[in-house]
Amino acid sequence: MVRFISDMNKVVLIQESGTYAATSGNAHWLGQVTAHSIEDSENKIIQKFLGTLSRSYDAVDQGPRDIKGTLTYNMQDARIPFFAIGSVVDLNSGTNHIVHYATQVNTNLMLSPFTSGTGLQSAPMSFTLEDSKQSPGTGRNFIRTIRGCVPDEVTITAAQGEKVSVECSYIGQTLTHSSGATTTLTEVTTTPYLWNNATLTIGGSTISTAKEIALSINNNIEAPHYLNGSRDIGYPFPKMREISLDVTLDLDGNDADMLYNSFYKTNTVFNTTFDLNRDSSTGSQHTIIFMSGCRVSSMENPSAVEGPVESTITIRPQSIIGSAIDTVANYNPW
Repeated sequence: MVRFISDMNKVVLIQESGTYAATSGNAHWLGQVTAHSIEDSENKIIQKFLGTLSRSYDAVDQGPRDIKGTLTYNMQDARIPFFAIGSVVDLNSGTNHIVHYATQVNTNLMLSPFTSGTGLQSAPMSFTLEDSKQSPGTGRNFIRTIRGCVPDEVTITAAQGEKVSVECSYIGQTLTHSSGATTTLTEVTTTPYLWNNATLTIGGSTISTAKEIALSINNNIEAPHYLNGSRDIGYPFPKMREISLDVTLDLDGNDADMLYNSFYKTNTVFNTTFDLNRDSSTGSQHTIIFMSGCRVSSMENPSAVEGPVESTITIRPQSIIGSAIDTVANYNPW
């Protein structure tokens, strides 16, 4: 008996270009993956009907296939968060100093202009994920390949004393299984962003006592099952974009009045910057996310019996853009 052991698990990102859900690009290191779960739903239709003289079910038929998943990893680059933001542009500014920009795109514009130029889609960039559980011997691997993955909700979390993590909930179109060889992958040894690389600026003031920052970009992806002869979803599309920034901080006398009275109670609009700076040399590893049209939608300021006064605020930006510098040659598959 040969068991699958966790140290042989692997998740690979493979680019898609030319056609949605058709793998044709290179394999990439995602980041330091810490968890990956796949919700592979066959949605079998179990039914009882009249005339069979049985108290048990009478038929089991194949229903619509739905594939979802959640991927969690330590952030070494901003590829998937930028896919969630929208359109991505890569600019090579020198060896190992590649600049990437991400901007919002609404449904009236083409978000995924594949190399062929035929992909007039407004959904986020799609990619393929290969999840493998490896075992000694030939033909004993357990490999599931999910094509047509689009990020539904992506959350970047920076918490004190920890690595910055990304959680991506995605929707895929097809899943295939194999037991052969896995895709070769080279580990990227770049140190991931850490909590002490993170800075949050609200309305021009740096929040110096933030303990946890969680930026969530939710595209509310719709995965339709059309009457087109297939059990798989059609091309997914985004509904209302929801951006949320949740911050937990020790309430400071310098920030309390600004956050509560100047912003929350008055509904004042302001700008926010979430800065992740881990430059070993100038412009080597740096991600900046700018948010405008921000409003504080909620603010909790409980009074505890001991310890510092901790506050939790939720900020709802209207617009978001991103800029990143790292060693990844292309976020895009073209």
